[in-house]
Amino acid sequence: MPSFIIPSFAKGELAPALHGRVDLAAYQVGLRTARNLIVHPSGGASNRPGTVFIGPCGVHTAAPRLFDFQFRTSDQYVLEFGALYMRVIRNDGHVLNAAVTITAATQASPVVVTATSHGFSNGDEVFITGVVGMTQLNGNRYRVANVAANTMELTHQGYQNTRDANLDGTDFTAYASAGTVATVFQLTTPYLQADLANLKIVQSGDVMTITHRTYAPRDLARTDHNAWTLTVNTYAPGQADPTGVSVAQQGTSGSTIHRY
Repeated sequence: MPSFIIPSFAKGELAPALHGRVDLAAYQVGLRTARNLIVHPSGGASNRPGTVFIGPCGVHTAAPRLFDFQFRTSDQYVLEFGALYMRVIRNDGHVLNAAVTITAATQASPVVVTATSHGFSNGDEVFITGVVGMTQLNGNRYRVANVAANTMELTHQGYQNTRDANLDGTDFTAYASAGTVATVFQLTTPYLQADLANLKIVQSGDVMTITHRTYAPRDLARTDHNAWTLTVNTYAPGQADPTGVSVAQQGTSGSTIHRY
């Protein structure tokens, strides 16, 4: 059977009515079936990429806006901008703050986790990993409630029908040892949900400048995976005004010399 080289699929998928129209130019650059393919303007076609669930967004009632941020080839991020917050995604997960060691967890409803001097606040979103014994806690996110100096209760941080409900650990394996709990890194921003669509960005090195017609321009700067700052741009000159200026008259001709 002879083979043919088809250099372009620029017409995409052809309707069944055109399957017999070998006389049309579109027939030579079309596909009968283009399932899960992306046809490029240059004529080539490639498999359509899939998606993966990284984690819940910071505010579940409104969609965030995502921006790419590339510091270098080893440090590439996706920035999640929502209503008054920004979170950072790296290596298929949200960036976390420094972890705190877990020393106990109760088989109760809700589960009460002990982590000495954790510093968390009610409503913080946390990620738990490395627990021995009560392994049901590992690899999941929770919101903390009824926070005390060394303890916290866990509530669900997931689908709508279980979100914020107490985590029932009565059937979990007893806690044995180890494990860490860390909050999801989040930066406070001034941008309201309604304004996210009109944000404009440009990146230079590890600084991203963000503009919007109703906000002062701001620089988003990165110093570490979980260390970001958002500051208002300053356009004033950086050079200080001259000081010690004096005027001296010399001779009798009335000429003056300005000395700085």
